[in-house]
Amino acid sequence: MTLFVDNDALDGIASDLAGVGSRIDSVAASVPVTVEAGDATPAVLGILARLTENAAELVEALMAASAAVAQANASYREQDVASADATISTWAE
Repeated sequence: MTLFVDNDALDGIASDLAGVGSRIDSVAASVPVTVEAGDATPAVLGILARLTENAAELVEALMAASAAVAQANASYREQDVASADATISTWAE
C-alpha cells in the first residue's frame, strides 16, 4: 500500500467528471418538446421522458462525484502540507 496521492490526476478526474456532466446537460436543449409518431406518440413521449429524467439524474451524480473528488483532493493537499510542516519541525529540533 502506498500513501502517495497524485493530486494532478485527481484534479483531472474531477474536471473530466464535471465536463461530462456539463456535456450531457447541454443535450437537454435538443430534446424535442412534441413528437408526431401517430399511435406510438404516447409511448415515444414516455420513452423521452424517462431518458430525460435519467439523464438529469446522471448529470447530478456526475457533478456530485466531481465535487467529492475535488474535496478529497483538497483534503489530501491540506494533509500533505501539515505532514510536511510536522516533518520539517521535527528535523529542525
